[in-house]
Amino acid sequence: MLTDEFLKLRGSVDIKVWGPDGSLKEDRFIPNLVVQAGKNYIATRMIGTSNATAVATTNSTTSCMTHMALGTSTTTAAVGDSTLSSEVTVAGDIAAYTRAAIASTTQSTGVVTYVAVFGTNNPQRTNTSNTTAITEAGIFNSSTAALGGTMLCRTTFAAVNKGNDDTLQITWSITVS
Repeated sequence: MLTDEFLKLRGSVDIKVWGPDGSLKEDRFIPNLVVQAGKNYIATRMIGTSNATAVATTNSTTSCMTHMALGTSTTTAAVGDSTLSSEVTVAGDIAAYTRAAIASTTQSTGVVTYVAVFGTNNPQRTNTSNTTAITEAGIFNSSTAALGGTMLCRTTFAAVNKGNDDTLQITWSITVS
């Protein structure tokens, strides 16, 4: 007897913020949405190449996921999203910001885990508060928004305040079941 099989993707995000003294200031666990572009990406990876270096110069739909991005929008994540609603940009009192390279990727029993760290001064504010209220995040296969790339997943959450001297670590797990 044949049974129907349905592939499910679900994600979760663990966000930790450490102060300059190394103390844990915040620890959040948040569900996330694997967007349609991310689902399409997974399908292309089944026949794509493993060339992770192409991501620096191209917008290849088969390049490996390499970076995480932060944003400041509270617009609810939707399956049709292909970018963050308001990715942090260098402008106004934000003197520096770069997407964080994924520092490690592991796979075990249908779960892929990505870890990225936004270190001190990323993002960097020049105003008196020196704090950025982060409210969205995403995983991409490009190092900058200008290169475009494919967004695998996106999540929004209540503000996580990251000071210039703080370190923010995101551990993102995608479960295929």
